[in-house]
Amino acid sequence: MSFWHSKDKNAALDVDTAVTYADRLRIRMPGDAGFALGPHIDGGSAERWEPEGYGRGTVYNDIWQGRWEDFDPWELSSRLAVESDLYNGAGACSMFRSYQGWLSMSSTCAGEGTLLVNPLFKLATAYYLLRPFFSPKNTDVSRSGYLETENWQLDPIQTSALQGATLGCAQELNAALHPHLELEKSMVHVPDVRPGDYVAWHCDVIHAVDKVHNGKGDSSVLYIPACPLTEMNAEYLVRQREAFLNGTPGPDFPGGKGESEHVNRTSKDDIKKAGGVDGLRAMGMAPWVADSQFFERVNQIVQ
Repeated sequence: MSFWHSKDKNAALDVDTAVTYADRLRIRMPGDAGFALGPHIDGGSAERWEPEGYGRGTVYNDIWQGRWEDFDPWELSSRLAVESDLYNGAGACSMFRSYQGWLSMSSTCAGEGTLLVNPLFKLATAYYLLRPFFSPKNTDVSRSGYLETENWQLDPIQTSALQGATLGCAQELNAALHPHLELEKSMVHVPDVRPGDYVAWHCDVIHAVDKVHNGKGDSSVLYIPACPLTEMNAEYLVRQREAFLNGTPGPDFPGGKGESEHVNRTSKDDIKKAGGVDGLRAMGMAPWVADSQFFERVNQIVQ
């Protein structure tokens, strides 16, 4: 998380203190084509254009003001006020994850049910955010010159269409709606992984998984994002802590009994044995050393 920085030196955050987000696990068996997530970005969709979503932190203001080159995707303080789940989507993430990530539980390589990412995320972000404001003069995609600048115009009359954005869902991208990204070429596989390898990607990065798992063994991961300590994340920890103690799914996930009726399910004592006081703090179950006003406030939140 040290790649991130803040233009506000007094921003209420600490990138050296990680907290937990109880996410998912994934197990894909050879031949699986059902878990075929296409190119997408988590952390909301329409929220990126909305004043009460990402607009609350002015995250993308440089792009909206025509200075996309000045957009800094690693600036953290502007994201503290963001509301990324305005529509209470099933499985949408309301916590700030500076990186999404997973811990590999198996050995996989390209084509074996693994992850693809688009590494040009600053350019891609500017493109898909501005995409709703432009349209092709000639809509025949098979015609030579379809992607050329001369074939695209700024729409004098705007509509409510936000290509790939569905309320309560992730932002989706595809060749028809975002042709200039050339996703068939620009999405690349992560390196080969073995059990214990950790893969992390910036929260704005377009990512996908192999459409078909063509390997011979399972492709299994534990989703473990990297979340810095912020006041908003501390508030989520309180709700997540209650769910953990009750054995029910986390706050962002559809309800149900979960593990509430499991015998000998994981307890607070187990966390203490495995991770000590740092593990308890990461779960919102122990206070941090109150050596600043920020830590005093987060301690008050999780008490």
